Amino acid sequence: MDDWPFELDGFQRDAMAALDEGRSVLVAAPTASGKTVVAEHAIDRALREGRRSFYTTPLKALSNQKFRDLGRRLGQSNVGLLTGDNSVRGDAPVVVMTTEVLRNMLYAGSEALDSLGCVILDEVHFLEDPYRGPVWEEVILGLADGIQLVALSATVSNAEELGEWLRLQHGPTDVVVEWRRPVPLRTHYLVGERRKGRRVQRLPVLVKGRSNREGGRYDAEPGRPGNRGGSRGGRSSHQWRTPRRDEVLRDLQRSDLLPTINFIFSRVGCEEARDRMVRDGIRLTDGDQSAEIAAVIDERLAGLPQEDLGVLGVAVWREGLERGIAAHHAGMLPLFKEVTEELFGAGLIGIIFATETLAVGVNLPARSVVVERLTRFTGERHEVLTPGQFTQLTGRAGRRGMDTEGHALVLWSPFVPFDTIARLVGSTRFPLRSAFRPTYNMVANLMAERSREEAEDLLRRSFGQFQLDRRIEQRRESQGNRRRRRGGESPDGLVDRLGALLQVLEERQMTDGWALTDKGRPLTGIYNEADLLIVESLATGLFDDLDPPGLAAVLSALTYRHRGPGESGEQTLGGPVGRRLADLVELWVDVAATEEAAGLDTLPPPDTGFARAVLSWTAGGALTDALDGAGEKPFTGGEFVRNVRLVADLLRQVAKVAPPRVARTARQAVVELERGVVALTREFAGDDEIEPPAEPASATGGNG
Repeated sequence: MDDWPFELDGFQRDAMAALDEGRSVLVAAPTASGKTVVAEHAIDRALREGRRSFYTTPLKALSNQKFRDLGRRLGQSNVGLLTGDNSVRGDAPVVVMTTEVLRNMLYAGSEALDSLGCVILDEVHFLEDPYRGPVWEEVILGLADGIQLVALSATVSNAEELGEWLRLQHGPTDVVVEWRRPVPLRTHYLVGERRKGRRVQRLPVLVKGRSNREGGRYDAEPGRPGNRGGSRGGRSSHQWRTPRRDEVLRDLQRSDLLPTINFIFSRVGCEEARDRMVRDGIRLTDGDQSAEIAAVIDERLAGLPQEDLGVLGVAVWREGLERGIAAHHAGMLPLFKEVTEELFGAGLIGIIFATETLAVGVNLPARSVVVERLTRFTGERHEVLTPGQFTQLTGRAGRRGMDTEGHALVLWSPFVPFDTIARLVGSTRFPLRSAFRPTYNMVANLMAERSREEAEDLLRRSFGQFQLDRRIEQRRESQGNRRRRRGGESPDGLVDRLGALLQVLEERQMTDGWALTDKGRPLTGIYNEADLLIVESLATGLFDDLDPPGLAAVLSALTYRHRGPGESGEQTLGGPVGRRLADLVELWVDVAATEEAAGLDTLPPPDTGFARAVLSWTAGGALTDALDGAGEKPFTGGEFVRNVRLVADLLRQVAKVAPPRVARTARQAVVELERGVVALTREFAGDDEIEPPAEPASATGGNG
């Protein structure tokens, strides 16, 4: 076993022993518990044996971080990076990549797989994500048996179920579960008083592992949130309020609990909170720290055109950082997020107001975290966080080797009773549910590589089907009926969908039996939820004769989705672009009708809300004009760059499968897109961050 500069925990030793004996391993352990050490041990073993290792992650931002970390450990020449829009030393003995890249290699039968010794599947619990989840299952089902798997997951309550499936599909696999956090966590309830000097009270949520009996006295009257009448415990609910952010900060300072991450489920709310503290004159840095921060900012902004600095709001962002106060969300300029993460990791930032994207992937632990609300907007309604979501947020509290314990603070709300908070804090039930379902692209690749029988067998071997079969069997047993459904086998889900997809592809003349036609062949190279519509557009010549800005604008309607309530911001453009966008909508209507007839959900209609902005930028326009392309509400720098990256990614895919003329146009469009602030932030694009829809405007206001 390798020498480590620290004492290994029991779960790390157990996982390494399994790898040394030639087995694969699933490690489920809390955030920041040291799961990566197991992955590094597997990589070291493969290197000694002269075999390659692939380290896969769900997010480009996380891939970038692992690329840097492994490069420092193993030497830059030994580590490569493949994220779809980044290719650095792809033939290195250790390559970090997004899971989609490995999936694509498997479908293509890449020679890079020949000397592969181990694959690390980081954040494997993402397989329950509706959009990215199925990729993990495709990879697991497609890898050769002789390749060791190292699956790393947050703690889930059904790890043994996942492990059983892994054994069935990939051979001997040990399941190693660690529930203990390396740094113990204490969770507190913070309540503001309306009387008695407007003090803030703090009490532990759990006492000896049970709900604190004192907590219920702060509840609003049942059924009447915020009511001024009596509440359970005999106290008037009008006595309590949500503590203000400056009060929370003072409480943290008094208790020496900085640095902290303050989670707010709103992009606007994060920036408002930062700006309010700056306006109030709060400073968490001394002169030397401010100077160090300024030097980092100057270095990182050196390549940014001077005329863009004001447009991007650099002054406000910079002042906050120099005071030790930051915001972090997916709508920010990726470079801003990268600098913020760097400064926080260096101990120069005291407080970050962040959305939950900061709790996923990037390793930025703090001494404490604050959860302002336990409800989040799903796009349709406000829902209480699940135990898994709450644990992901609070998992950032407590820095290993620096803190003896981490602290999480939950703020009082009239809408969430104390018992609900206590159940969240004390819960250990985080079941993992498969989101596996075949797509048109998956079907096309299966057609190209496998017989129909082999494809149906693969789908039946998915974790989704495995869980479905188990639920059906358990239901039968609970009903006392152990016999099968007349007619034999249990339902073939997530295979039934294959039949519906094949029906659509046959009707659209993309398949002939179990074979792709010339029209359908490009489907194998389009990895986008609009894959079918894109290939139809190619076949009908909808992209023909467009110039690079026009092609980028038309494709943007398939990558852009308006966030938040109200009008979508769709725009009417004139000329060839406007006509092609109208043609695209007509084609969508036709394709949607075919899908509805087959019983499938349809894709949302094309959204032209980003078309004018990307048209202006690709044609060489100024950044200020591009940001104003949204109309009444200009795009933020982060929104703009994120959406440009999505368009560029799709252009690259189109360039690989389109006829020569369209392919040349697509490649040229990418070149013209990647300039200025977009080129500066290419490595840290962050265009794949996961974040819920924006809340209604009335819900984004801060608590002061």
